[in-house]
This record gives sequence, structure tokens and C-alpha cells, in this order.
Amino acid sequence: MTETPAVLAEHGLCSQADPEAFFPERGMSAAYARQVCASCPVQLLCLNWALDNDERFGVWGGLTEHERRRIRRARAVEEPKPASQPKAAPRGPVECGTRRGYHRHRSQGEPACDPCRHANAAADRRLRTTGSTLPAA
Repeated sequence: MTETPAVLAEHGLCSQADPEAFFPERGMSAAYARQVCASCPVQLLCLNWALDNDERFGVWGGLTEHERRRIRRARAVEEPKPASQPKAAPRGPVECGTRRGYHRHRSQGEPACDPCRHANAAADRRLRTTGSTLPAA
């Protein structure tokens, strides 16, 4: 990757053109720079280098900074994001007669059994009175 700027300087047509054309002032046209880039043999290499190195100014690979920003945003959306938290270890089997058992029944779309309904109701009462669903120790 370190040799890329040297390759661009050696083979890029921009090295033979006016450098100010590739860094137009705000409101100025980048048409001349785009025209030079369109026939450049290292256009794609130049564009990829600018994207990989977060080059924020000028015309690189025929694209302006605004166009490259759109590509970077699209790439960020496509790349999978690393998991922020490790997944919890799987719990053991859910027993009937517990609040978890009640929720398992509900998530599977089946009617809750009587012990699970009673355990859930008791946990709801504890939550309203003590602020916790856990039984007193």
C-alpha cells in the first residue's frame, strides 16, 4: 500500500496536468479533472487509495469529496458491525411453575399452564409492591 502514491505519480495523468484543477475552490467546476481522470490508466487504483486513506479533499479517481463520502457511507452500511456485547450463555431448560416458564409458553404461542400462570401473577404482585420480581431472601 505504501507504493501506491509512487505508482499514481508515475502513471497517473494528473501528474502531467495542472494540480489546481484537482483541488477546485468551492463553487468551481471539477469537469477538467474528471476529464483527465476518465482516460487515466490508474483511475480505479487512485479512487481506491483515496477511499482507503480517507482523502477528504480534491478529485481522486474522477470523484469529488462529496461523491467519495457517499461511497464511504454506503460501505459503512454494508460492513457488518462487530458485536458490542458478548451473547449470554444459554440457560438451562425452562421449568413450569416459574415466570420464565410462563414467558416460554407465551413466546411459543401456547396457553400457559396453571403453575406458570400462578408464578407469573405472584412475580407481578412482588414487582408492584417491592419493585423486584425476585422472592424475598
